[in-house]
Amino acid sequence: MTTTDVVAPRRKGAIFLLGAQWGRYVSQILGIVVLARLVGPGDFGIVALGASLAGLAAVLGDFGLSMAALRAPSLDERQRSNLFWINAGVGAVATALVVAVAQPFAAAFGDDRLVTVLLLLAPAFVLRSASAQLRVELNRSGRLGRLAVAELTGDVSGLAVAVMVALVGGGYLALALQGTLAAAVTLLLAFVLTPWRPGLPRRGADMHGLLAFGGNTFVVHALNYASTNVGTIMIARTASDQVIGFFNRATQLVNLPIDQVITPLTRVVIPHLADASSPREVGERLVRFQTLLCYPAFAYLSLFVATAHPSIDIVLGHAWTDAAVFVPILAVAAVFQTLGYVQYWAFVSTGRSSILLASEAVGRIAMIALTVALSSLGPLAVACAVAAGQCLLWAAAALVFLPRTGVRSAALVRAGLPPLAVFLTAWAAATVADGAFFTPLASPARLLCTAGVWVIVVSALIPLIARRDLQMIAATIRRR
Repeated sequence: MTTTDVVAPRRKGAIFLLGAQWGRYVSQILGIVVLARLVGPGDFGIVALGASLAGLAAVLGDFGLSMAALRAPSLDERQRSNLFWINAGVGAVATALVVAVAQPFAAAFGDDRLVTVLLLLAPAFVLRSASAQLRVELNRSGRLGRLAVAELTGDVSGLAVAVMVALVGGGYLALALQGTLAAAVTLLLAFVLTPWRPGLPRRGADMHGLLAFGGNTFVVHALNYASTNVGTIMIARTASDQVIGFFNRATQLVNLPIDQVITPLTRVVIPHLADASSPREVGERLVRFQTLLCYPAFAYLSLFVATAHPSIDIVLGHAWTDAAVFVPILAVAAVFQTLGYVQYWAFVSTGRSSILLASEAVGRIAMIALTVALSSLGPLAVACAVAAGQCLLWAAAALVFLPRTGVRSAALVRAGLPPLAVFLTAWAAATVADGAFFTPLASPARLLCTAGVWVIVVSALIPLIARRDLQMIAATIRRR
């Protein structure tokens, strides 16, 4: 019987993974730009509405087992094979559920297009679930370059087909097909590039700890998904497909660049934190990783909020400029979500999945209730509810739950203040300058001028406030 141990990500592999993740980001941005000019806001809205339901199946398909496997110090052959088949089986159930609810869901919103959307989205869930443990194997064995190739190629292939379908007038069909095709290519490449092959399911393997951790993580991810997507469903009850499209694109533009940092960083952080000798050492490492995360994330949010109107006009086209009204509110939510990811790393790396579940339940249930309660006031009220919920979620974890892991919240709060001060000041200065001088300009000139003010302010503040942080970031990157 063979056993695999976690291999700390090698420097070259980690850098390759981070670089490929940004390649995925570039491809997704190109997709947003190109598809926004080929597919209207209404078609984006109907696919976003379908995805708000169907995406829960993706959470079900993983069942938290990929994170359980990633953080486990070692896995024997029986455990690895059982995890693969459990993931694949649950993914198949998730796909079947999406197919089953397609017709009732479409009837509830009075749009037959939702049936087609859900049927096209459904196969993606079993495909992603089947590839989950294959990708974990690549991660655990340090083959991060191969993992990056599989995921990047899948994304690019899905985008290419979506663009071709959109060019011949496919509309929402192009958007619905994109994720399923990407999942199919990723599964194929992960299977080819992974030397491990799953055996048949076996009894007698010690699965209790993995399933318990995975179950708690699944509930956390399900609550996360429900709280994130309830806004889209609530907006759909009172607004048009076009408004849903605006809200969806604004959400994606706010969160997509941050996700490109968080996703690969999590794969590097969790194994690194898992071998820390004490909660104090976990806390020290978390401070470094939070600093590494906050500067690029907050910089992007600050600049994008200050330049939202000209940026969206240039990137998506004039038909999408109404999406800019959602950006400042969603950016507030993204700030607390970014800080919350560091708390998530702490809970996962210390194996405190039950505390993580309790922490998430408090904030996520409150966010869902607040979103439903305020939905009658309109789409902007829904966005405000999402932002308030993210703030509550972060505060509950920092004040109540994180200290139970032995990690000091105060150290993380202090580490987050310098980047917040730098980029909040830069946003304020750029916004004032834009309103006073640059609003009448054409979008390209307005973007350049406002961004120029932002760069000047950041350049002046960094040496005063954040020099030590930048030195620590540089040192951390050199070591890793």
